[in-house]
Amino acid sequence: MSSPTKGTAPNYTHIPPALLRSMRESFEVLDTTSSNAISRTDLASVLEQLGLDASPQSLATFFPPSGPQSLTLARFLDMLAEPMKHLSEKDELTAAFAAFDVDDSGQIDVAELRDAVLRTAPDATSAARLSDREVDNILAEFTGRRAFGAKGVSGKDLNGGGRGEVFRYRDFMATISGAGHGADGVAV
Repeated sequence: MSSPTKGTAPNYTHIPPALLRSMRESFEVLDTTSSNAISRTDLASVLEQLGLDASPQSLATFFPPSGPQSLTLARFLDMLAEPMKHLSEKDELTAAFAAFDVDDSGQIDVAELRDAVLRTAPDATSAARLSDREVDNILAEFTGRRAFGAKGVSGKDLNGGGRGEVFRYRDFMATISGAGHGADGVAV
């Protein structure tokens, strides 16, 4: 995780404002001395309080031997944003969800989506495939009973779905883009 080089944009320029604000607040919490930098000691202390690995090997991820021994806000944001820079753009992800939305209601049969996510192989640049538990945890917050869609009560004929469990992808998209549930005035 390197800092941006001169002439290149930092990794965090694509982060939604609400998430960026949350990252800044996290930095302020970690900066226990209000020095505008997080030291190795600050980070180790917080990791220990959280019950996380604070070993020298773990800290080397943030403070490599040949690199700076403190994290500025810019470097902190850049390091957090690095794994997110390859995430799909909002429109691309929305289009992928919409492909499963047979009645344009903003809802997808949760069993069908879960199956697709678990069976889709990750690309070569990503980490390992998500576990059943990870997928269930992600879907859980946005899962509920089917509301009648744009085509009214005909939803019962759609994929045999009726009023079963659905993933409300418009709410999900609004949340990950920093707008919260029900953005864009969409009733789901």
